[in-house]
Amino acid sequence: MKIIFKISIFISLVSYILFYVFNPPAVEMAALQAAKEANLKLQLNGKHAVVIGGTSGIGRGIAERLARSKCSITLVGRKSDRSKTVMEDLKQIAVENNVESQTMKFIECDAFLMKNVKNSVNTILDETKEKGIDYLVMSQGMATIQGFTPSKEEGLDQKLTLHVWSKAAFAIGLLPSLKLSKDPRILTVLSAGVHSSYKNYESDFELSKGGYSLKNAADAGGFYNDVLVDKLSEENKDITMLHAAPGFVATNWGTEMPFVLKCMVRGIQAVAGRSRQDCAEFMIRGLTNPETKGGYYLLDQFGQATQTVSSLHEEAKEFIWKSMKEIVEAGKSIASM
Repeated sequence: MKIIFKISIFISLVSYILFYVFNPPAVEMAALQAAKEANLKLQLNGKHAVVIGGTSGIGRGIAERLARSKCSITLVGRKSDRSKTVMEDLKQIAVENNVESQTMKFIECDAFLMKNVKNSVNTILDETKEKGIDYLVMSQGMATIQGFTPSKEEGLDQKLTLHVWSKAAFAIGLLPSLKLSKDPRILTVLSAGVHSSYKNYESDFELSKGGYSLKNAADAGGFYNDVLVDKLSEENKDITMLHAAPGFVATNWGTEMPFVLKCMVRGIQAVAGRSRQDCAEFMIRGLTNPETKGGYYLLDQFGQATQTVSSLHEEAKEFIWKSMKEIVEAGKSIASM
């Protein structure tokens, strides 16, 4: 235990130094203040946001901040004591806002399985068929060092299902309700602009044929999300598509990791992680920014648009998009088809 503690302290100190070298406090605070000032002007009464993965971390922060701007929220996630607490907080915000039209709903969904995602999509479509969806925020994800871990029912890896396949299914499936909005926007939160190209996308698209590694899974997740927002934008000109890299945030990220690594992560978060509330200010600034309307945008940790895509993006995107849609349609692995 003493060794673990010392390692955690060492890594925390290194992280603290690196954090302030690359993110000077003055730069961070100025950017945060600008985002807060812009967000204070938001009046989202009558708007409706669906937040996937909103029961904790970044998703929760985004849901809470949107709610404070009088936006109605449909929260989608796994049912637990935590989800109950989040919904109670959102309903209290609505009471304080005293806006009759503001509603808070919860839809249970374990997004590890595509069949659950499909059921949730159908439920949301039924509930939004008249007023539509203005914002779709997808923040579901996990941090783990486990290898390829397919579900028995569908054969898809757990991490990639959360990071990619479920996001594609929600985004594609909810298009009818999004198109009812005057300014529909989709935000997927993962790793825009900070990942490398996954080069084996043709030979091992699902990373199920021996090519799975932590790096490949991270690169494929970010790479495929870039393609998702690009192709959805190309086929739906009236919808703004956004992929964000939120930076390092003090959430429950890493819960699935072994104890030693989890201690290290928590130490780093303590000194270098921004709060979910501050992260939400940046993400919502990017989500609602009138300068980013139509087309697709990659957002940095401050919610600012950048168009730095992977080197293989253009040549790979048609294959990736086609394969992604096949997985969504099949609701299972297509590797053996």
